[in-house]
Amino acid sequence: MSIKVEQQLESIHQELRGGVQDLTQEEQKSLKYYIRDIHQRLSEWLSVQGNEKDERSYEISWALGLVGTVGVLLAITRSAGSDIDWVREHTLAFRLWAVVLCTIFVGVSLERSAVVRSLWGFTITKFLVSIILSGVVLYSRGKAAGYINGVFHIDASALPITFVFTTALSALKLLLPFVLTVALIFFLVHALVVAGWLKGKVDGNTATPAPLFSLLSAFVFGVILYFGWSWSGNQIADSRVPEKVYLMAHALDFNYSHECANVAATRPVLFLGPAQESVLVAPEKLADFSFTDFFDGGVNVPTSFVRQRCDYKPAWAVDESN
Repeated sequence: MSIKVEQQLESIHQELRGGVQDLTQEEQKSLKYYIRDIHQRLSEWLSVQGNEKDERSYEISWALGLVGTVGVLLAITRSAGSDIDWVREHTLAFRLWAVVLCTIFVGVSLERSAVVRSLWGFTITKFLVSIILSGVVLYSRGKAAGYINGVFHIDASALPITFVFTTALSALKLLLPFVLTVALIFFLVHALVVAGWLKGKVDGNTATPAPLFSLLSAFVFGVILYFGWSWSGNQIADSRVPEKVYLMAHALDFNYSHECANVAATRPVLFLGPAQESVLVAPEKLADFSFTDFFDGGVNVPTSFVRQRCDYKPAWAVDESN
C-alpha cells in the first residue's frame, strides 16, 4: 500500500474518530463532531415537538372536559326544578346550550379517535360521505317543499327563508335516528367501562385509576339521548312540523305592512311572483311570539289562506297614510 493511500485512510479514520481539534479549534472540526452535533440538535427538536404535541393533547383534553362538564350541568339545571325566576325563564337556553356543548364534546372526541382518523384518511370514505350528505340535502329539500306546500298550498320557492330553515329541520329529522344510535352505542361502551371499574373497586382492585373520561362521556351521551329522544317525539315530530313551518313563515317571509288597497291592513300577506301582482293573504295576524313559544308552544295551523290580486294604493293615498 502506498504512502499516499495510507495517509488518506488515516485522514478518514481521524475524521470518524475525532480528536483534540474538536475541543481546541473553532473552524476545523472532525466529521464525528458534526454528526454528533446533528444528532444532538435533531434529538432536541424531536423532544420539543413531542412536548408540544403532549401539551396540545393535554389542553384539548382539559377543554373537552370543561365543555362536557358545563353541558351536563346545564342539562341538569334545565331538568331540575328551581325557585329562581331567571332560571325558569331561560330553561330553553340552558337546554339548547347543553345540547350544543355536548355535541361539540362528542364531535371532537370522535374526530380524535383512531378509528375516525384512520378511515377519514382514505378517499373512498370522503367520497361516500359526500354522496350521503348530498342525498340528505336533496331529500330534505323535497320534504321541506312538501311541508310548505301542505300548509300554504303554494310553491316553496315563494318562501325562500322558510324553505331554507325547513330544509335544515328536515335534515335534522333524517339524521337524528343515526345520531341517537351512535350515541346509544357509545353510551353503553363507556357505561361498561365505568361498571368494570366499579366492579374492580368492589373486588379490592385499588390500583386502577378512575375512568373520569368514560364517566363524563357516559353523562354527555346520556344528555344527547335524553334530549334527542324527547325532541324526536315532541318538538320535531311529523305532527308538529306544520306548526313550525307556519310560525317560521309568519316571522320570516310574510309582510305585515303592505300597500294592497283590497286587503285589510291587519292581515299579513306574502307577495307571489317576480312582478308581485298577487298575494297570499293569511287569515289572521299572529301575536308576537318568542323563540320559546316557537320551540315549546303550539299553534293551530289555519287552512283558509286566500290567493288574490293586489290592487296597489294610489301614490297620494300612500303619502297621506305616511
